[in-house]
Amino acid sequence: MVLNIPHYLKTLSKIFNLKIKMLVVSFLFLFFTNVALASNLKVTLDGELSKAVEKNIHSYLGTLPTSDLERSAFIYSAKDNAFKALNSLGYYQADIRVVVEKDPWKLILIITLNEPTLLDNININITGAAQNDPAFIALLNDIDIHHGDKLHHGKYETVKSDLLSLALQRGYFDGSLVDSNITIKQGYHYANITITYNSGPRYRFGEVNFNDFDLKPQLLTSMIPFKKGDFYNTHDFHKLQQQLQSTQYFGNVQAVPAQKIEDKVNDNYSIPINVTLTPAKSHQFDFGVGYATDTKFRLSVGWRTPLINKYGHFQETKIEYSPKNPTGNFIYSIPLGHPTEDLLQVKVTVENDEYPDLKSKFYSAQIGRVLSKDNWNRQFYTRLHQEAWRYNLDEVEPNIDWSKEDNVQYIIPGIIWSRTIRGGSALDPSSGFRQIYNIEGAHLKAGSDNSFFRIHGRWNYITTLKPKHRLVTRAELGAIYIDRDAELAPSLRFYAGGDQSIRGFAYQSIGSTVPSSSDPENSVQVVVGGTRLMVASIEYQYYLTNKWRVALFSDGGSVANKGEFNPVYSFGTGLHYLSPVGAVKFDFAYGIDDDEKGWRVHISLGAEL
Repeated sequence: MVLNIPHYLKTLSKIFNLKIKMLVVSFLFLFFTNVALASNLKVTLDGELSKAVEKNIHSYLGTLPTSDLERSAFIYSAKDNAFKALNSLGYYQADIRVVVEKDPWKLILIITLNEPTLLDNININITGAAQNDPAFIALLNDIDIHHGDKLHHGKYETVKSDLLSLALQRGYFDGSLVDSNITIKQGYHYANITITYNSGPRYRFGEVNFNDFDLKPQLLTSMIPFKKGDFYNTHDFHKLQQQLQSTQYFGNVQAVPAQKIEDKVNDNYSIPINVTLTPAKSHQFDFGVGYATDTKFRLSVGWRTPLINKYGHFQETKIEYSPKNPTGNFIYSIPLGHPTEDLLQVKVTVENDEYPDLKSKFYSAQIGRVLSKDNWNRQFYTRLHQEAWRYNLDEVEPNIDWSKEDNVQYIIPGIIWSRTIRGGSALDPSSGFRQIYNIEGAHLKAGSDNSFFRIHGRWNYITTLKPKHRLVTRAELGAIYIDRDAELAPSLRFYAGGDQSIRGFAYQSIGSTVPSSSDPENSVQVVVGGTRLMVASIEYQYYLTNKWRVALFSDGGSVANKGEFNPVYSFGTGLHYLSPVGAVKFDFAYGIDDDEKGWRVHISLGAEL
């Protein structure tokens, strides 16, 4: 008999390897089967505990176990973790008794808090350059830790993190906590807190270095909100990024602090800023579609060239079409200083307007200077305004005192002030105030077909009374002084009515009227606008969910000529859906004008500010 040893050993090896694999698979099967079938553990806290204490204990206990092994570890460490949770809230003398029940598994922690540990001595010291910094002095005065308070580790940690955070915000890059501890004494009845922070020197802004970019250096430096040598602070650092991004010249802006420069001999510490700029797309297009009761369906297309040349010029062209109000705008902007705060603008506008009783078309070419500072926008301008219009007068016997067709030309200097402050979301602000003022005029001896002086103001105010309850108000006042009202172009006169004015009435349907015919028996009243405007609105909104709200509102006002006052008013309710592009509003208004009354539905899209 001949035995082939190598072949025999090879066979045994295969059998052995197969058994090992089977054992591994069996172990894994049993392990994962136990996880799946493991009983859950219910944790109960027994004792006179506040919600804050219970929440902290559960936080320290961690996630409930999902297997037998995890459950054993959870129960084993539960008492220690509960003590840590209580200690962090100042309960060092607490008693904890652990009770475990099976079928089903329950972990009961019976807790007696006993007296908490109170704060005795609190020593928070700041050394270094921050010692006399007003921001650090204010922080120390506002610290929420006082003698006699219950020891709270969270507040202690907050003080430390606030010190370190404020230091980084104000340029103390070498600062550190040299001492920070809590000392428990006298049988856990009292504790001392000691925190010592050494700020080191305060750094100043150094050079701001831009990468190569095809833009005049003067424009870039105009957007630096600080001077070399000013103390570093994150507010100005972030403002640098924001101002660069707001120009839309750049596709990406990355500003980072560079290597610190330390001159210990002259006690001069600075940190340069490196800014990397990448160009935006040469041409940007946007398309839009919308609907409003006032203007019906609206299509829009916009074209923007964010940077035309190295001098920072840019242009915006926008065409909007709607059956009632097609409009075209072209704006060419030239920076005179700061690219967003001081601009020379050339603007060309073409617009058709369909009023209830007339149709108008005007051309406007305007040049002006736009200044922005402290949230105020000011615009000084002069524009050439040419307008032609046609009244819907009686075809057989038109009113002989009014021309059926007319056109005028004005050279109009003026000024606009505006300011908007808002809190919360831009699309659905929780608070805010917008104010707009416009003064303009023309004179017969200065190239205009008529003389007039026009003032107009508009205000919008929003406040949140309490959660889910919001109040929205607006008001509008205006006056025009002119020799002959009839010869003033319709786009310069005042009208009211519509989604953004007095709901319950058609778009621009409120104003002074004239007879359409010289024949009193066949005449109807034609709305021609007015020279005096007064409109007000108040609306209460209640949020049903984060996306839906209901509204109750009342609007009122008058548009008339000098010496007249013809008030109308309305009230109604609305349902608003908060979409990603603004509130979609369905408003139902009941308009009242003397004996004429009726309901009207208004649909609009947009934010109040």
